[in-house]
Amino acid sequence: MWKWSLDWGEVTPEILVGSCPMAPRDLETIQRRSRISAVLSVQHDDCLAYWDIDYPQMQAHGSGLGLSMARSPMRDFDLADQRRHLPAAVAALASLRAAGHRIYVHCTAGLGRSPLTVLGYLTWIEGRSPQEAIGLIHQGRPGAVPAWEAYHGCRDDLVARHSILIEQTAYALFLARAGRHGNAPGDWAQAEAEVLRTVLAGPSGPAD
Repeated sequence: MWKWSLDWGEVTPEILVGSCPMAPRDLETIQRRSRISAVLSVQHDDCLAYWDIDYPQMQAHGSGLGLSMARSPMRDFDLADQRRHLPAAVAALASLRAAGHRIYVHCTAGLGRSPLTVLGYLTWIEGRSPQEAIGLIHQGRPGAVPAWEAYHGCRDDLVARHSILIEQTAYALFLARAGRHGNAPGDWAQAEAEVLRTVLAGPSGPAD
């Protein structure tokens, strides 16, 4: 049986993953010890009710501390729900990064949904390989177990949803390169990466 404690780890200099704040004073502890400027919660309403967390109070207190407070819920242990809502969570994280924030990302335990969100961000927005991304996540949060089924399923959904734009982008890449390099078999993969980044983070991408 998991027992709550307030703990976290740094995945990148800009992104931390940890357990949920249970009370407003926990936000003060996280801010003081980790110098964050934003918090992204992916806790579902079910989690808030189970743990008796007053999120509006938490949000108001965080805003009073000068934190940018964002929330993009995903249901715990529900792979279909995580698959469906992962793009919104990744987009929320990308938006906070584009604003230059150092972000604390949390679900309840900080082991499943929040690492999944960061996995999506690192691969689809920053362009890291899944292997590199999960390595960074495990360095900062060793017990992390993001749902790979939800991750891959979500990516398949995004590719299917934006297939026409991906095809157009791949063809444009081919035309741009054909005269100099001949057929480029990596055009489709590059097109997928560019389109996913654009639809999730916008054409400007995240802040450096």
